[in-house]
Amino acid sequence: MRNISSLSEQKNSLVFRLAFLMIAMIISFSVSASQNRDAVKDSLNAIEIAGISLNTPAEAITKILQAQDYVSVNEDVYTKQEPASNGRSTVYRIEIEDTPAFRQLSYSRNLTGGRNKSPSARDAAIPADEMTAVQRLYDSVCAVSEELQTQRACVPPTPANIIVGHGQLIAIDQHHSILLKASDASTSMMIRFMKKP
Repeated sequence: MRNISSLSEQKNSLVFRLAFLMIAMIISFSVSASQNRDAVKDSLNAIEIAGISLNTPAEAITKILQAQDYVSVNEDVYTKQEPASNGRSTVYRIEIEDTPAFRQLSYSRNLTGGRNKSPSARDAAIPADEMTAVQRLYDSVCAVSEELQTQRACVPPTPANIIVGHGQLIAIDQHHSILLKASDASTSMMIRFMKKP
């Protein structure tokens, strides 16, 4: 009788240990998945475009952009204009939207004006002052499996052209969407963080 009782206790102990191990594994997988989501969130929120990111406090943005000769159009939009070749100008625009639903940082650079509307040189490089942000954004979105690269339409980058999602806004996860289309002639970047999924 004592052997049967001992076997029963060992069986109960083994079942308890297995149940405990399974619970520990589930918790471990949940924590790991949460950390991966947080890493993507932190990565995208920390990408600096013209010295600011989604993590930059609102009160610091104006000072940072004014130091780079941006002019405030309103509380959300900043622009600057620089001369370019052939009598044209390069216009930069940064917009920071902070609503109860989302926080968004968008940047664009375009050539405007001029009498000679000749196209820019083919395959000229993306300007160096943009390349760091463009490359970080591309890497954050496209350093994933081939299946996700295909879903996100990650075109292999070149010094003259970096594009994701056919140049359209695409969802990366339940909180983040991005837009990336960069070339020597123009660049558009946007990072949107949805505060509530």
